[in-house]
Amino acid sequence: MELDAKYEFEFNVEVSDEEIQQHLTVLENEFNDERFRLLLTSCRNEVLSAVVGPFGLGGIVSSGDKNGGNVTTIHNAKEKVYAREQDEYKREDYTRAKNSEGKSFEGSGKSSVGSEFTRSQLDRKQNLVDVYTGRTERGSDTSPDHVVSISEFHKDGGFMLESERKADFTTDTNNLASTRREINRSMNDHDKKEWVDSKQAKREQTNEEFYEVDRQRVNDSYEKGKATAKKHAPTESDKVKYYSGLMAATGAHEGAKMGTQQALGLVLCEFFKAIFDEIQDIYAKGYSAGFDDKRFFLVMKERLSHIARRIAAKWKVACVAFRDGFISGFLSNLVTVIINMFVRTGKRIVRVIREGFYSLLKAIKMLCFPPEGMTIAQAAHEASKLIAAGLAVIGGIAVEQHIDNMIKAAPWLEPFADILTAVLTGVLTGLATTFIAYAIDKIDIFKVNTHEKHEFVMGRLETSLDKMFAEGDALVSELAYSY
Repeated sequence: MELDAKYEFEFNVEVSDEEIQQHLTVLENEFNDERFRLLLTSCRNEVLSAVVGPFGLGGIVSSGDKNGGNVTTIHNAKEKVYAREQDEYKREDYTRAKNSEGKSFEGSGKSSVGSEFTRSQLDRKQNLVDVYTGRTERGSDTSPDHVVSISEFHKDGGFMLESERKADFTTDTNNLASTRREINRSMNDHDKKEWVDSKQAKREQTNEEFYEVDRQRVNDSYEKGKATAKKHAPTESDKVKYYSGLMAATGAHEGAKMGTQQALGLVLCEFFKAIFDEIQDIYAKGYSAGFDDKRFFLVMKERLSHIARRIAAKWKVACVAFRDGFISGFLSNLVTVIINMFVRTGKRIVRVIREGFYSLLKAIKMLCFPPEGMTIAQAAHEASKLIAAGLAVIGGIAVEQHIDNMIKAAPWLEPFADILTAVLTGVLTGLATTFIAYAIDKIDIFKVNTHEKHEFVMGRLETSLDKMFAEGDALVSELAYSY
């Protein structure tokens, strides 16, 4: 039946600019409120992740860090910093080891290379010429000196060599010189050219003057010794073999540690978040609904099942976290070794490299392999947040020791210092990460936030229009049915 002609419908479709702006402001405020709620959730997650990750598990992982990293480099060896005990300088490793001919520099009786060398220098009167002074001395008052000291050779790469090759250097007579025993003791492991000009035992005279050595003789002997040492030093092939083998082994170890830290950290974070969510849900439903005395154990069992299912659902994500952590740990170890070829890193710097490299790797992964549906601009925006988070962690590591010292300054807090330091540093780092991310959203370099706000507003407007049209259609249908 058609509508009666006496019904007339009039609609005022005119809207002022002020009304439009007011409505848009309401929608934008809704967007901002939604972002603020996300900020609070993000803050909780960031704080929890920082406490559990870099400053919880990360503190345990970093306990094995060493000054100079995990691989001894020539640069660090010259500073007497060794990654392994077996790399450390021990004179007996050179002087008592057998060379390629089965001989050693030291030994019982007259069979040692040192004794044979001295005898070869003696004349009929059992005298010899002191190489450094040019004077004739009694053989019994002299001893063979390694012109390029064993210690110097070791620090220049000798630590890389196997026992036999170390002994080959020590027993090479081209690097031996007979000299008075007191001169030999004075020279010890010093560089010969430096020894000549240095002053010992608080004397005013230089060693050259005090021992009456001939500088030219010393220089000639030293040049000959350097050529000999170079002949026995590790080749480029030896260095590649040494570094690559140890970097692969230590890299795998560091990768496993970092992978475990990331995977276990993710699981623990999910565990704690699930507990918080369950407690919040219980509170929201009321005490009686959650903890009725008769149903207490049933409710607890149900809640624990929820938590277990949430954690189990994360196994794929945990595997990805382990993989990313392993790659990051392996590569950061490689970078640490390369840096230590030029500059020695401290323990804290090793940790900074590891944690910073992980954030950098995540940012690169975000840029190169953005999640499905994410634009390049959005990926760049998120990558900038990941880098900022890494910088916040690095800052946390930098102040961690100061916080620890302040806590330990209070005797009654000292027993709990490690836990309090991890929690406090983690909280500060998490808050810093959250606020930095919020600032990045506000600055909006890539205009991602502006685009999302526009999409949000347009979506709400379309939803409102769809609802209005649906209500209008329903009203028309109802009136048509009535007539």
